Amino acid sequence: MKSCADLRILFRAPAGARRGFGHLARCRSLARALGVRPLLSLRGGAVVEETALALGCDVVRGGPVRLLRSLAPDVLIVDDPVTANARRWITEGRRAGCLVVSVHDLGLGCPDADLVIDGSVTMNARARRGTTLAGPRFALLDPMLLDEREPRDPFSILIALGGGPRADLALDIAETIVDADPRATVRLAGGFVSTPPRADERITWIGPTRSLHKEIARACVAVVGGGVSLYEACAHGTPAVGVPVVAAQRPTVAAFVARGAAKGSAFGSVSVSEVAEQCVSLLSDAAMRRRLSRNGRQLIDGRGAFRAAAAVARLALGGTR
Repeated sequence: MKSCADLRILFRAPAGARRGFGHLARCRSLARALGVRPLLSLRGGAVVEETALALGCDVVRGGPVRLLRSLAPDVLIVDDPVTANARRWITEGRRAGCLVVSVHDLGLGCPDADLVIDGSVTMNARARRGTTLAGPRFALLDPMLLDEREPRDPFSILIALGGGPRADLALDIAETIVDADPRATVRLAGGFVSTPPRADERITWIGPTRSLHKEIARACVAVVGGGVSLYEACAHGTPAVGVPVVAAQRPTVAAFVARGAAKGSAFGSVSVSEVAEQCVSLLSDAAMRRRLSRNGRQLIDGRGAFRAAAAVARLALGGTR
């Protein structure tokens, strides 16, 4: 009998300094849960391809017609929030006879798939046909995340907002934190495509890495964007301060805050002083940290990729679409 490991699965996703690498990371997470090596077609430049290769993925080039014809995948998984781009691949995937899966955030993307996966805490996608897996039980996080068990550093704060100008924002927050609390140490993660910013002796720069799981697990508090890293912090039970680095992340941060699973503000521009104040306050409030940790783990259990993979396997191996 054919198993998931025998399936040929092609992933399609965008990534880059502006878009971020959350879509690529989700594809890798779902591939791991399926037990297959991630084979990706990427919307992005050479740096994106190099990053995907460094993360252990295989990358193929070409348009949907040529790739689908030459690779003949059993399953096409599209994780692209731009509806027009997603629809082009989904349409060609259906013509090629693939099982077509569409992965969404906040309901964004093309819903014309055999299976729609939207692990958002907030608004969920609705499939026009096929099956929908909606809600945080299906958040696509790395299956290896739950294996990390690190002792907490009681005064260590991780700031992971990405590279480019976000690294400058992260450093401003870090400097404000260490000025306000002499006990605090800060570790800065600037993403895959960034250069180390200036820093003082209590601020440490973390270079590009395949995973922040250990850093998130050991931190007393994590300052993260409103994407995959916020879900990961909750799954680890690490008290998080959500910072919407782009407007589209505001609903996600607001939803986590409303459910008592994170601190943060989803309105207006990011306030460096407000974020730093929330971090310093959490360092001194063990009861609040415990509350955020408990609520975060209850909301995001880290097993969403396994649930989604099981649904993909049922459809792909069972032949019912």
